[in-house]
Amino acid sequence: MVLSADHPELTAEEREPVAGGRLRTLLFVVLGVASLLLAGGVGYVAGHRTGSATPGAKSVDAGFTWDMAAHHRQAVTMAGYVRDHSTDGLVRTLAYDIETSQFNQVGQFQGWLDAWGLPPQNPRAPMSWMSGGHDMSSMASGGLMPGMATPAEVDKLQTMTGKAMDVYFLQLMLRHHQGGLAMAQYGAEHASEAYVRNFAQKIATAQSAETVLMERLLRERGASPLPPPS
Repeated sequence: MVLSADHPELTAEEREPVAGGRLRTLLFVVLGVASLLLAGGVGYVAGHRTGSATPGAKSVDAGFTWDMAAHHRQAVTMAGYVRDHSTDGLVRTLAYDIETSQFNQVGQFQGWLDAWGLPPQNPRAPMSWMSGGHDMSSMASGGLMPGMATPAEVDKLQTMTGKAMDVYFLQLMLRHHQGGLAMAQYGAEHASEAYVRNFAQKIATAQSAETVLMERLLRERGASPLPPPS
């Protein structure tokens, strides 16, 4: 992956093998997996559609697209702050990748909704598209889908600096990925359009890899994950 010109270089200290080359190798594997998501988006833009009808508002395709986009927007906000403020090279690089990949995915989702003639925001209850039509909206607490940070948690993150900020970001983002994984897996199994199923599977694969990485980064910094979403 090529970082932007304004992306800071790692310091000599950050190049020290804290967890050895294995950790850095794992990071780049994660970045490579995430880059595959863009290929899925290009496939749709090029017109490679296999479904027989445009997904409607009550479809798994639309529900997944609406809710994953909302889930991603919060991740972009948190990752963007950490990318700009962290001095930890590995955390900063991870935040950059999450910010850019999920921002691009939100744009892809919006393109689908436009093509389907659907509004940009979900008019239905979050997660009501899951479990074969059984309303899963009760899993959303206070309008927040599983894994999402509360407004107070996001505000807290954006007041922090240094190692404390890095650890808190990893904890929030790890829980965020854990919460979004169920949606991605369900979309991969039940969406009617092949390109939606494929894209959802790529998200599930990338976020699973990032989850393993964040667990390891937390251990390396002497911290533990937050309790997983219920």
